[in-house]
Amino acid sequence: MSELMDKLQSVLNDEESMKQVKELADMLSGGEGKGTASQPEAAPSAPPVDPMLLMKIQGIMSQAAKPDKNIDLLMALRPLLKDENKQKLDRIVKLFRLVSLYPAIKESGILGGDLLGIL
Repeated sequence: MSELMDKLQSVLNDEESMKQVKELADMLSGGEGKGTASQPEAAPSAPPVDPMLLMKIQGIMSQAAKPDKNIDLLMALRPLLKDENKQKLDRIVKLFRLVSLYPAIKESGILGGDLLGIL
């Protein structure tokens, strides 16, 4: 588990990896990030949308919506924590959700089966 945390920490500290994660998040959220504000609203040559890619993304998003008993336990304990620990808990919950999505992302092959070259 410490190896995984070390790898996640190295991704969080690497600007290029964070850029790739941001691009992935923008892609999954429909491109509503800050980087799209400077782009024109109507792109004349938009690339065609691959329906299989959309199906894979839909499967990943449905996986993200599934309840997790570990996250539920942590969130139940959250009101009992100090404010500084609540922030740490929120970051841990985000990491849990990210790690729980990894098998679905790897299986879908969206990232070539290799998450940012670290796993």
